[in-house]
Amino acid sequence: MHPTIGQLEAFYWIVRLGSIKETAQHLNLAQPTLSLRISDLEKQLGYPIFEREHRKLTMTRRGEALLPRVTALINELAALRHLASSPQDVGGMARIGLSETVAQVCLPNCIKRLNQLYPSIQLDLTIGTSGELEQDVVDRKLDLGFVVNPRGDPGLTISQLGVQDVMWAAAPQLNLPAVISPADLAGIPIITNPYPSPMYRQIIDWFRDSGVEPSDICRCTSVTVAAQLVCSGLGVSLLPSMLIQRELKCGNLVELKSETQAAPSRLYCIYRSAGQGTLTEAVFSVFKEVMTEMRFLKVEMPDRRLPPTRL
Repeated sequence: MHPTIGQLEAFYWIVRLGSIKETAQHLNLAQPTLSLRISDLEKQLGYPIFEREHRKLTMTRRGEALLPRVTALINELAALRHLASSPQDVGGMARIGLSETVAQVCLPNCIKRLNQLYPSIQLDLTIGTSGELEQDVVDRKLDLGFVVNPRGDPGLTISQLGVQDVMWAAAPQLNLPAVISPADLAGIPIITNPYPSPMYRQIIDWFRDSGVEPSDICRCTSVTVAAQLVCSGLGVSLLPSMLIQRELKCGNLVELKSETQAAPSRLYCIYRSAGQGTLTEAVFSVFKEVMTEMRFLKVEMPDRRLPPTRL
């Protein structure tokens, strides 16, 4: 059996990009040529690595078993090329998932730094809730994600970056106490991301730790929109501090101190353990560097353990 590098690269990029069309564009190949490489690889291996149904390719179990070995080989080749190259030579498409707060506060500076250091890197950005982004990384729809309090998956590498400050906030016209307890907010609309987002779990756990259940929950997939609703006096929420600094300074929002603290919002970079390479490392290092310079996070000692979650 003598599979070629071209055949293995075809397999790797089809899995990563999810389609023959996008892979052909990425590798600068005709689609029939790419299909032929996969067919020849399967002949070399003696078993199918993809199941084909209505032009959709799904990895077989043996393809799943093969992927980590091929990924390691592709990454090693990339590392060898990197030894003889400069940072400007690191390139390709990086599919990045970002929570809204990271996107709103840090993304412009991160893109500027990436353009300076790695001009050949192209970005495909997805903004969403941390739970959705984590699943997209697991499903290989994203290469890496910057998410809050991930649940964890055996196939993911999880690197803690620090704590993202959150605070209870409300519009001044609600005339809430400066120091609140769960009982004070039990009858007021609570605006949060939907279950099972980290934001939802933080809020519900905060109430339940005091034996209180909120009576009115408004679920919103956008943290930015949730903050706007809070500014309008339609409810209260546990919001990222960095996201609402302008509204706090303008007096559109006030911070509500809490007798009991909500669980911390820890920000992590996550990626599939078999998908680490020079591209992933470059993006991760730039985002981490920019967040540090911006003092976006409180730094904790590195901890791979995930916070406990309750349903």
